[in-house]
Amino acid sequence: MIKEIYSKLPAKILDPIKSILRQVLLILLSIAITSILIWIMGYSPLAVFDGLSNGITKDFPGTLRWTTPLILSGLAIAVAFKTGAWNLGVDGQLYMGALAATAVSLGLSTLPGVLLFPITVLAGIIAGMLWALLAGILRTQYGANDLVSSLLLTYVAYHFSDYLIHGPLKSGAYGPAESSNIIPETVWLPKIIEGSSVTIGLIVAIVLAVVLYFLIFRTTLGYELKVVGSNLWFSRYGGIKVKAVYLKGMAISGAISGLIGVIEILGVHHRFPIRFSSGLGFDGIVVSLLASNNPLGVIISGLFFGALRNGSYNIERLTEIPRAMVIIVQAIIVLMVGMQVIIKFKKQKKDKQSSNDDQSKETEELNTFNTNGSEG
Repeated sequence: MIKEIYSKLPAKILDPIKSILRQVLLILLSIAITSILIWIMGYSPLAVFDGLSNGITKDFPGTLRWTTPLILSGLAIAVAFKTGAWNLGVDGQLYMGALAATAVSLGLSTLPGVLLFPITVLAGIIAGMLWALLAGILRTQYGANDLVSSLLLTYVAYHFSDYLIHGPLKSGAYGPAESSNIIPETVWLPKIIEGSSVTIGLIVAIVLAVVLYFLIFRTTLGYELKVVGSNLWFSRYGGIKVKAVYLKGMAISGAISGLIGVIEILGVHHRFPIRFSSGLGFDGIVVSLLASNNPLGVIISGLFFGALRNGSYNIERLTEIPRAMVIIVQAIIVLMVGMQVIIKFKKQKKDKQSSNDDQSKETEELNTFNTNGSEG
């Protein structure tokens, strides 16, 4: 009965269901393998499950706090990967967005909130976008590897932010913990859950995921992004301006990264603490891969990794198990996704080879037929 209903479902409904089931299976397998490793080390194999359950049931606001930047980071990576861009500089773009938002809000603090808020948000988004475009231009104009350039630009952003927080933006009000001054309250993001760090940024992240889904799968620009990301030669012969589309993808990815920095400053820290981001950009890679670069799937994987990250603090606080075990879970997920990609690639290569062999056979038969016909 269930099989009959399942087989009758249209592809538009069936594909998301398959994606969700795949995510759940990968998550359960990764946790199971990690639990076995923890058991071998002499700890309780249920520690990861306990950490996740505590993160969801006892500290759900803490899970949502991390879900917001992880969804956005996953979306930034998903857009880049769909375009064929290796944007590993999300953390750097995040920092530039946060710096711009901090500097603008402090520098224009006398403006009324109705003006200061949109200017601050736009400044952060544009800063992240321009930082990503820098890596994109290096590739399109000079042939530089975008994976390397975007990654190296992240460290430039790190040290540039260090300079500003130790110099022009230094507050001095927090002792040895270097930070900027508190930004005006008129630009603080409203909280969804009082007494927590969960703000309207979560709603923004979910809405943005839906918008990006329709952009990628329902618009001309989305089609061009996917074609450029999957087949450059076909894109060129199809009349698509590859460089322009690639830069658009990088711009969107960088803008989302800058938005992460804006939300972190305006919604969580309310100032720029030095080196405040703890690898959100690299976590976004795992979030996006788990969701197969699907914006709607990113919401689910972002929630899972939000619970995992929040639960990791509980694991380390309540047990002797280090938080590094959470990194092992992420690594196992990456390995599993990578194995699927390799298997899919080999299958496509085999199918292509089989198709070429069939075509060669048909050509040979046609040549034989034509030869025999001319002799007759």
